[in-house]
Amino acid sequence: MNKTVAALIVSSLLLPDMSLAEPLSSILPVQTGAYAPAEGGCDAAAAAFIYIEDKAIGANKTAGKVTSVKHEGASYVLDVLWIEAGSDEADGDRDTVRIDVKDDRSFYFSNSASKRTLMRWCS
Repeated sequence: MNKTVAALIVSSLLLPDMSLAEPLSSILPVQTGAYAPAEGGCDAAAAAFIYIEDKAIGANKTAGKVTSVKHEGASYVLDVLWIEAGSDEADGDRDTVRIDVKDDRSFYFSNSASKRTLMRWCS
């Protein structure tokens, strides 16, 4: 009986941590959620957030449809179609995004419009 009670107590203590765990993205080996530049962090007023989803990437109010991914060591080159909120896919801008994975909660982001920036997980 004591072993059963102890097992129930231990498992109940583990459940909150397991429910808060974010899954890894299916396009990149990083946690899904919002990322902000390491300088300035998540509380910066003008933070340029990058959103890593299960099969997509976004930036602030722009959705990024990932059309292809090339894996090169710890780096990933994504062909992305950026679509602003309220716009049609036909109005999207094609871009090449490079993500250099540092660990499961941070990566270096760069594309044709920005230099290499370290992004850290916020969510």
